[in-house]
Amino acid sequence: MKQSSKLKKELMLAIVSLMIAAISLTTSTYAWLVANNKTTGTTATISATTNGFILQIATAENGVNHGGSQESLVAQTNGGKISPSSTDDLKDWYSFAGWNSHGDITSYSKITFDQGDDALPGQYDDEYFAYIRSDYVLYTILDTGEADVYLIDDGETPAIEVTRTSGDVNNQILPESLRVGIVSYDLQTGEETLRLVYAPKNETGKGNDVAGVNGWTGIKNGQLQLVTYPYVYETTYVDSNGKNRAAVQSGDNFVTSGDALPVIPNVGYDGVGLRIYIWLEGTDEQCVNNPEEEEISQFNVTVKLAGVAP
Repeated sequence: MKQSSKLKKELMLAIVSLMIAAISLTTSTYAWLVANNKTTGTTATISATTNGFILQIATAENGVNHGGSQESLVAQTNGGKISPSSTDDLKDWYSFAGWNSHGDITSYSKITFDQGDDALPGQYDDEYFAYIRSDYVLYTILDTGEADVYLIDDGETPAIEVTRTSGDVNNQILPESLRVGIVSYDLQTGEETLRLVYAPKNETGKGNDVAGVNGWTGIKNGQLQLVTYPYVYETTYVDSNGKNRAAVQSGDNFVTSGDALPVIPNVGYDGVGLRIYIWLEGTDEQCVNNPEEEEISQFNVTVKLAGVAP
């Protein structure tokens, strides 16, 4: 019992850092209006750093590894070519279908994804990708109980950070229309639950849709609307529904405050599936051409999570 209590206390210190690396984006071709617009994503690496190996991560392909080896702390996945797309639930995805003489989008088409053994997640029309998806498993070791998983608020850097790693690294222009979706899924049934979406910058303006709606928008049933999913941005961790999604370190513990809601609750020994979706939101005001920058640049997306004993 003493050992179990000790492990449960240590669980409060468990940290998992997810780094999705080498996402190559041609920053001059963000515009949804470019019919053959696509950006290239290469290998994505996720590294997990934990305290006492209490909270661990593995690729979905490798599955839960209760041996506690270093393999449980590193996971990899492959990216693809991303074209601007739009969604409200990460299940139905849309691309544009038509626009008017002013260049405003007037209609959308639902994306039909490629099928078959060679088709990758998000792939359509053989060469385009609506999103990059990475599949993992979060789990705890024996006798540590369950962990509620939150974003980490360290007071300095964003819990989900987008940084430029190649091209003109001194250029601070980032893909502000980038979205990072955190999804949990049942390891037996595959049923997904969209937990949270992040953007490097809050969206207050209106995109290139003819309706001209201000704020966070997406396409649902072929129509533009304000999104229904919870979201955070920059270093704002109280989501759009007023729930605190981050934990801060206090002494030897991670603690939450206010009306806290875990990003992923009840992660235990048997594991919980974790999926990270990355896409360029076509209805975002910043999904536009940038003629001043023609180079291909690479960005790292880092997700920092803390496991907190309920």
